[in-house]
Amino acid sequence: MKPLREWGPRYTRRDLTLANAFTAARLVLVPVFGALWYRGENERALWIFLVAAATDVVDGFLARWLNQASKLGALLDPIADKLLIFAAILVALLRGAIPGWFAVIIIVRDSIMAVAAVLFATIWRDRHDRVAWRPSRIGKYAMFMQSLTIVLLIVDSAVGPAEMRSYVEVAMILTAVLTIVSWCQYAARVGHALANRQEHA
Repeated sequence: MKPLREWGPRYTRRDLTLANAFTAARLVLVPVFGALWYRGENERALWIFLVAAATDVVDGFLARWLNQASKLGALLDPIADKLLIFAAILVALLRGAIPGWFAVIIIVRDSIMAVAAVLFATIWRDRHDRVAWRPSRIGKYAMFMQSLTIVLLIVDSAVGPAEMRSYVEVAMILTAVLTIVSWCQYAARVGHALANRQEHA
């Protein structure tokens, strides 16, 4: 059995990148966003959420185009993404803005994906194929719909026209469907990867 110290990634100065700075900023904004929305400061919460979502686009761009991909970024980026979504879902649930079934679907699926991302960046980084857990196109659509649904929920909380709620409900249904389909897709890819690994063992 490997010592615990060998399981963790070894971070270096290469991890101190601009891309990781944006990821760190997103982590800092998560509790700020959650607190503002919970207190009913909907407009400020919306702007903070949009800024946090923008940092996800920026850090990905920097990592790819400036060659700033790093072990630390591979670990922190999915954690920051999931924490932002979790904070939004939790506050929305506490405010009565979403039904419990919707929260369960998002939290269960994203919790499993977050744990897998951490494992593949640390303990399993040299033992299993990460491709099976990389975001698929449907998974990316699901993440986009999650963010769009949260924006609609915040706007609905701030403005609250009767017409807005129907859009929110449609967005929640589409998000739930995409989330379930993407999870089935991930499960099939992982099962296939593990089967291939056993065949070549």
